[in-house]
Amino acid sequence: MKTTYAVILVSVLLLVSACAQKVNDPADAQAIRNLMAEYEKAAISRDLAWFSSNFFTDDAVELPPNEPLVAGKEAIAAATQASFDQFSSSQETVPVEEVLSSGDLAVVRGTYDWTGTPKASGLSAASEQGKWTGTFRRQADGSWKCFHLIWNSDLPAPGATPKGVEEQALLQIERDWADAAMKKDTAALENILAADFIGQSADGVRNKRQALASVMSSAVKIESGALSDMKPIVFGDAAVVHGVWTEKSTTGGKDTSGQYRWTDTFVKRDGRWQCVGSYGVKVE
Repeated sequence: MKTTYAVILVSVLLLVSACAQKVNDPADAQAIRNLMAEYEKAAISRDLAWFSSNFFTDDAVELPPNEPLVAGKEAIAAATQASFDQFSSSQETVPVEEVLSSGDLAVVRGTYDWTGTPKASGLSAASEQGKWTGTFRRQADGSWKCFHLIWNSDLPAPGATPKGVEEQALLQIERDWADAAMKKDTAALENILAADFIGQSADGVRNKRQALASVMSSAVKIESGALSDMKPIVFGDAAVVHGVWTEKSTTGGKDTSGQYRWTDTFVKRDGRWQCVGSYGVKVE
């Protein structure tokens, strides 16, 4: 009888052990690491279908920094596509630092390093480094998918606005300014420069009237020009934009072609950005 009880007890213990959830199973950790390796490949190849089919659950939620929560696989796909549309190319690594699993759930922590080339002309390459954490669920077929994902940057954001609306507005003003200068469009320049505008360069200091007169002078001829490396930084109703202007030009018959680095200071008044100060220097 004792032997029978012992056999029954051992059998029960083995059954309980078999039914117990596995904690921090190395096989689960490796499966998730493999999934994140595929994530990197899909991010580089812009494979939106892979994210929808292989990475996110139907009820997935993203919590991006400085933006509202994004709920559902379709909404996440739309947000991902919007990001793809902003950049002509991008590179991203998402190394996994830690996997804590219990049964069919896992919490994963890692870092990321991202770079992207904007499609918009005149913008320099963007880059960001940070950390992320995600919650994963084992699927019926044994694969893992993410249903909660949050990340944030390690870099300071001295001038961030929601979805970069103000930054984009300032960049467009700079493009309009360059276009107006080449076309000698007085009305457009009047609108961009504030009444108290002051411009400084190697040629001296000019107020708004003098700056307009210089641009409109028949002695100044700009054959071509291009903006690059522009970066806007917003501080409430004030902003600074840095950039480079490369032109082919003459002034009074003298060749003034070259590359110029500039910094423009803007103030938002009555809901409209205007430039109050500009400083430029030729790159020798």
